[in-house]
Amino acid sequence: MSGHEIELVGLVAPYRASEASEAPPAYDASFVAEAAKGYEAAGYDRVLIGQNARSADSLVTATWVAAATTRLKLMVAHRPGFIAPTMAARAFATLDQFSGGRAGVHIITAFSDIETRCDGDYHTKDERYRRSNEYVRILRRIWAGEAPCNHEGDWYRFDEAGSEVHPVDGSVPVFWAGNSELAVKFGAELADVYAFGPGSVAQVGAQVALVRAEAAKHGRNPRCSMSMRLVVADTDEAAWERATQILRTVEARQAAHGLLGRDLGKAAQDMAKGAAEADAASEDPCLWTGLTKATQGRLQVMCLVGSPETLVQALLRYREVGIDNFLVTGFDWLPDAHRIGTEIGPELRRLGNAI
Repeated sequence: MSGHEIELVGLVAPYRASEASEAPPAYDASFVAEAAKGYEAAGYDRVLIGQNARSADSLVTATWVAAATTRLKLMVAHRPGFIAPTMAARAFATLDQFSGGRAGVHIITAFSDIETRCDGDYHTKDERYRRSNEYVRILRRIWAGEAPCNHEGDWYRFDEAGSEVHPVDGSVPVFWAGNSELAVKFGAELADVYAFGPGSVAQVGAQVALVRAEAAKHGRNPRCSMSMRLVVADTDEAAWERATQILRTVEARQAAHGLLGRDLGKAAQDMAKGAAEADAASEDPCLWTGLTKATQGRLQVMCLVGSPETLVQALLRYREVGIDNFLVTGFDWLPDAHRIGTEIGPELRRLGNAI
C-alpha cells in the first residue's frame, strides 16, 4: 500500500489520428486545446505532454494546454542538456504561475542513444542520467528561492543565479523514469513520481518494489506511475474484436509503407522482446502485446483489453502492487478518453483508494 490517492493521467498530442489509424498521424495544432478540454471534461487529473527528437516543443504546447483548461494538471516531458537548468527552472516556475500551480516536469533522459544524437547529444546513457541528477537538484534550488545561487558541478557551473518567479507551492512536481541502476538510484532520491512503462502486473510490481525500497533508504515514498493503452468496448468480446481490427489496420499500414522486416535497431527489438516476455509472465488475460510484437517494437504499445468493468479489475491489480498514477489512453482519442474518464476512472478511484 502506497498511501497515495489515485491520479488518472491522459496524453495530449497534436494528432487527431492515433498509431492505429489508417492514415499516419499529422501535426494538427487545433487539436491540442480540443483534446485537453476533452480530458478535463472526462474527469482526468493530469495530462502528459510528450517530447521526442522530432516532436513539437513540449513547454510551448503545455502553455497552450494550461490556457485551454482550468483544473487539468500537467506532466511536461523535458530533456536536460539542451537549455541551462537555471533557465528551465524559470520556465517551469512561470508555467506554474500562469496555470495556478498545475505544472509538473517529466525528466526524460532518452529512450536511445540514436534519438539523442538527432539533437547533437552524444553522451552515453549513464552520462545523461548523471547530468539529469545534477540538473534536477539545480531546478529545486532555484525554485526554493536560494539566492544568490552558485554552483560548480560535473555538468554545470554558474554564479549568482536566481529567479523573480517561483512555483505557486514552492516547487514543481518532478517525474522521473528509467530502469537502469543509475536511473533507480537517482530517481529514488529525487522523484516525486517515478514513472514506469507498461508490463505485466508481476513486472511492474517488481519495479515498484525496487524503487520504493531504494527510496526508503532516504526516508522517501514517491508516487508511482504506469502507462498502459486500453482497448475498451461494451463487452469483452467486442473489445477483443476491436483489438483485432486495430492490429489488422496497423499491419496493413506497415505493408503499404514498406515497413515489414525493416531493421529498427536494438532498442525497438528489446521492446518487442520485452512484450513477448510480458505475455509469458502475465497471469492477466486482459494483457495484449500484439501491436508491439507485430511491429517488432516500432509501436511501443502494450494494452489491456475488455469492457469497462473488466478493465477496472485489471487496473486494480496494478494498484495492489503500488501504482498511484494511471496513464491510460485509448486509440480513438476523444471518445476513448470520455469513456475511460467517466466509466473506468470513478470506479477505479472508489475501489483503488481503499487499497
